[in-house]
Amino acid sequence: MIQIVYDDSGALSAQRNAEIPHPKSNEILIKTVACGVNRLDLLQKAGRYPPPPGESPILGVEVSGIVEKLGEEAQSKCNLKKGDAVCALVGGGGYAGYCAIPWQTAIPVPQGVSIVDAAGIPEVFMTAYSALYWSSSMRQGESILIHAGASGVGLAATQLVKALSGGGKTFITSSSEAKISFCSKIVGGELHGINYKEKDFAEEIVSATGGKGVDVIIDFVGASYWEKNLKSIAVDGRIVLLGLLGGSVTESGLNLGMILRKRVAVVGSTLRARSLEYKRRLTEEIVTKAVPLFEKGLLKPVIDSVYPLEDVQAAHDRMQKNLNSGKILLKF
Repeated sequence: MIQIVYDDSGALSAQRNAEIPHPKSNEILIKTVACGVNRLDLLQKAGRYPPPPGESPILGVEVSGIVEKLGEEAQSKCNLKKGDAVCALVGGGGYAGYCAIPWQTAIPVPQGVSIVDAAGIPEVFMTAYSALYWSSSMRQGESILIHAGASGVGLAATQLVKALSGGGKTFITSSSEAKISFCSKIVGGELHGINYKEKDFAEEIVSATGGKGVDVIIDFVGASYWEKNLKSIAVDGRIVLLGLLGGSVTESGLNLGMILRKRVAVVGSTLRARSLEYKRRLTEEIVTKAVPLFEKGLLKPVIDSVYPLEDVQAAHDRMQKNLNSGKILLKF
């Protein structure tokens, strides 16, 4: 099979005639049709995000494809069979022609979604869902600020909020008016976009909420947004930190006083290194609560671009330059 590998400099290349993985008893073997490109792929090849112990060192944490083979336990415990179309979050190994995954993490491709586009579902929707409804316990009618609104997770989060917990104001930040307009068209509802390059998002939030702030903030940036996030959050609000694109150490030091006064809960969350039990429970909720919404057209994977696997470097360059709105996919 073909797989993408990288050297110590981070240079990518295609390796052909690689060995096809053999599924363990609790695994299924997927013949990969497409895989998602994620920012953590860029970090991994740069040596800054090693795969969790026991996971494949091959890049790629989400795939879509066709079930090729089932392990012994998988045959007796899951409802899948050879030939079924699935997508899945994986610990690694997505940039390869075949991928072995625990059967508990497989998601049937929703009706009405192409098998290629389905590769854009697992990482972003599972990350967004867990941040919204497990980490922040977002409730119906609450207001929210979603940073990086045009990213894959940002677009998934805005769709989930509208479908599952609408009624409150939804704010996003993005780097251009074009991206904000794009997000508004995707969500199809009232969305308050803030171009962070032209406006102070904290001042905009305070003004738009009458000084109250928002109930929930989903943040991928970290240190450089810390002070403004505290100004933007409401009393008893929750901040979910999903990334550190803006650094991990604040310039002025951590403002504990504001956290205390506002009774703010700050939750850090990552998904890749979670236990199989966590991923199993999350997958079950996605299948029961989100898949029907995909089939009704209320949720959809937002695809920025699809590259042939051999053009993986161009796909990475597009993400590195922050040009994408939605998911970048690789097609086999």
